Amino acid sequence: MPGDTLFKSMKLSFTWCYLLECRDGYLLIDTSYPGCFAPFRKNLERLGLPLSEIRYVLLTHHHDDHAGFAAELVRHSGCRVIVHQQALEPLRQGCSQETMRPFNRRVELLFGLFALFHRRFTFPPLFTGADDMVLTGDDETLLPRLGIAGKILATPGHSRDSLSVVLDDGRAFVGDVAMNFLRLTGVGHWPIYVEDLGEVASSWRKILDHGATSIYPSHGRPFAARELRP
Repeated sequence: MPGDTLFKSMKLSFTWCYLLECRDGYLLIDTSYPGCFAPFRKNLERLGLPLSEIRYVLLTHHHDDHAGFAAELVRHSGCRVIVHQQALEPLRQGCSQETMRPFNRRVELLFGLFALFHRRFTFPPLFTGADDMVLTGDDETLLPRLGIAGKILATPGHSRDSLSVVLDDGRAFVGDVAMNFLRLTGVGHWPIYVEDLGEVASSWRKILDHGATSIYPSHGRPFAARELRP
């Protein structure tokens, strides 16, 4: 449709990252794990994009599979960070907060095995500066100022610092507040780890109320927003 925000996607390890075209380059949503910066740069080369085109990075939350190479990206590209205020301290510490619980027993057993190979949920610390954008809640003005037709919503439940981007054309980039991943565990589209299921349901309703028609999760393929059933 005319006026739609152009975007590109790339899968880095288990995490889908998204590039939204903005007025002076691109906004990157999430950065995957530490160690994925080199694959990220190769993907940019494949897309014909220089690193300097990454002008902003929006972190949907602070976990290592989303903020993993954010500090390295900022150092090499000079891009500005968009993040929730609740993420600042864990980003400075470079460590995922252990505030969540597995959605069910099957998830607990599966990720108990995963933890044998992935013991540390850490990443290089990220310190925000005066030019970065720290949000305390919903923001409907920032993205339009950057040339992106959409809004940023605070969508807690998976983590207290979770943010989602809902574009005016109905595409929603939701981080981990909804998933399409490991459904054999019986999670459906619920996050495999949660802080508060009630808040997840409220965040789903908010995303739907703001016009989402397609969900782009960080883990798994896109799906129709009508599949979210709070």
